[in-house]
Parts: sequence; C-alpha cells; structure tokens
Amino acid sequence: MECKMSLTIKDIAEKAGVSVATVSRVINGSGYVSEKNKKNIEEIIRESNYCPNAAARSLITQASDMIGLVMPERVNPFFVKVYDGVTRKADEENITVLFYKTDDDEKKQGEILKQLKAQSVKGILITPSLYQTSATRKMLEAVERAGIPVVLIDRDTEGGDFDAVFIDNKGAIYKATEQLIQAGHTQIAAVTSPDFSRVGARRQDGFLECMKKHGLEVCPDWVIEGELSVESGYDACKRLMEMENSPTAIVAFSSSELIGCVKYLNEAGYRIGRDVCLFGFDDIGTFPDFGLQLSTIERPMREMGELAFELLWERIHNGGKNKRSREILLPTNIKPAEK
Repeated sequence: MECKMSLTIKDIAEKAGVSVATVSRVINGSGYVSEKNKKNIEEIIRESNYCPNAAARSLITQASDMIGLVMPERVNPFFVKVYDGVTRKADEENITVLFYKTDDDEKKQGEILKQLKAQSVKGILITPSLYQTSATRKMLEAVERAGIPVVLIDRDTEGGDFDAVFIDNKGAIYKATEQLIQAGHTQIAAVTSPDFSRVGARRQDGFLECMKKHGLEVCPDWVIEGELSVESGYDACKRLMEMENSPTAIVAFSSSELIGCVKYLNEAGYRIGRDVCLFGFDDIGTFPDFGLQLSTIERPMREMGELAFELLWERIHNGGKNKRSREILLPTNIKPAEK
C-alpha cells in the first residue's frame, strides 16, 4: 500500500469533527479519547491509505500548534492529574500536546528535548529528572535560546531561571507536623525523600523548623531517608516501630512511602490512628474503605497543570525577551483523617 503524505493533522481533525489535540492523542496513544472518536479517527487514517508509523511522524511534524509535556511517568496519580490539567487547557486553545516519559533518566530526557526542539514545538512543560545534574539546566537553557519557552512543573533545576509552578513543600510538611503537635504528639518521626532531592530538602526544612519552633527534640534515629518507594517506606516504618522508644506519629514525605508505612503497620497489627498516627502526601483514596484513619496533604495537581499551561501560553504569545522568570507557589490543604 502506498502511503499518502499530503494529509495533515488538521485535515483529519476536520473530517472527524474533533480538535487537533484529540487526533494527536490518538496518534500518540496518550490521554483519554472516547472509543467512538478513536475508531472514527483511525478509520479516516486507514481510508486515506496512510501508513500508521509514517502517519504519526508526518502528522506530528506538520502540526503547527504543538507543545511538549515531559514527565517522569504517567502511572503516579500526581502526574496523571497534572497531565489532565495541561490537556484540558490545551484543548481549549486547540493545542496538540506531545507527551514523553523520561523514567527519571537524565540521558533519556536529553534525547527527548532534542527531539522536541527538532519538531519546532512552541513550548515545553517539564518535570525535570529527579537524578539530574547541571546537564539538565544546560539542556533547558539551550532549548530557550532556540526560542522555545520552558515551564517547570513541581521540580526545579540547580541555578536555573525558568518559569515554574511549584507546591509549597516546606509549608505543607510544616502544617502537617504542627497538626500532630497540636494533637498532643511529641515523639514524631519522618520518612524523608532522598537527600539529593531539592523537593525533599524543602519538606525536611519544614519538619525541622516546626519541631524547633515548638521546642521539641528531633531524634536523629527518627529521621529516616526513604527512596520514594513503597518498599523503602515499609522498611523505614519497620525500623521505627521496632525501636525501644518508638514514635507515636510518623510523617511520610511521599505517597509511596506512606503506602509502605501502612502496609507494615497493618501486617504488624498496629491500629493506625490509635496506636500510631500517620500523615502523608496526597489522598490515596482507598484507605478509608478499609477503616484506616489517615491525615493527608492534598496538592492541587490539576491546577498545577492548568497554571503551567497558562504560563507557557502567555510566554508563547507575549514573548520572553527582557522579562523576568515567574514562579507560582501553590498552597496545600490538610485532609483530616476520617473518623
């Protein structure tokens, strides 16, 4: 079958009666598209004798209004909701979102940025690799020098000067720790993020500052560095609870570590909320169904995505010359444990 190369993404969108962004999601296999629209778009491509792989390459490179969205993963509920916020706003502007997953691999991230630069995208939204070096900042600066604006989501870069949307990580953990203190806890432990993580460092600052303000001693053995995984949360909680002088409350710096803590406490027969209190990031949703009493820090994840797109869109249309970078710091909410 001979492939026709004259078809554009706009042609397919018009034939299908959908937005350009919807066609892009079908081609990229990312984002939600109703089964009806998906089948219709795929049928139009087939009827046009368009080879799928060639179609994807051609349609993407011919799209005039594209942005790149680069994130470590798509399974984590945090990134799923951020993605949803970005694509909602992009759909309103008929913008195609090209999603790329880095797996927190800085080398892979660099290849993706080169590819997006070659595709002449209008802008890039990115959550930089957790395991980044100065190379990440240099790559992003090179992208901006090429006239492609960049907006950071959730994580920053060492010494970088980019538009960004962050969570008030220090304030979030400060509030969580203070709530435990107000509930009468003085023996409070923390399962932290890796010490090289700038996000984790801010959260730890919030914990230590709150304990100091209230005149409480921080036992070094009660501050255990996690690895952003369920397994590390499980192991850290086990170590804490097996101590002779174990804590009465634990603050987990990530949702994965919170899940790990819950798994261990359940297996060990502890009554969460009675024998030991837990506080962690993000409402994981299923714990109340099992009668677990957890207080969580709620992050405005969809709002992060929406605001990041708006920052990028403004930069695309108004230009960035001689303008200072802008940083939006979003507050968090405390969701009390369900009684």
